[in-house]
Amino acid sequence: MYRCNEIKEIRIRYIDDTDRELTAEEIAEVCKNANENQDSIERILKKKEQKEVRYVEINPKKYKTLVNDEGTVLKPMPPY
Repeated sequence: MYRCNEIKEIRIRYIDDTDRELTAEEIAEVCKNANENQDSIERILKKKEQKEVRYVEINPKKYKTLVNDEGTVLKPMPPY
């Protein structure tokens, strides 16, 4: 289901707007559990984490805020 060697980063956003990035060992464990149980990584993490999880990002893109020469923000950085 998941190719564990392709997952380099998993970021968890909690209900209280705090973030946490998983370590390489945690990523390997969660990915292995998801594949064994035929379940999603997000659902596995929602069961495992102590705090309530809002969403999970797998290999999130690095966003850059687009600013023109005058310093006006043209495209804000997600999440909005």
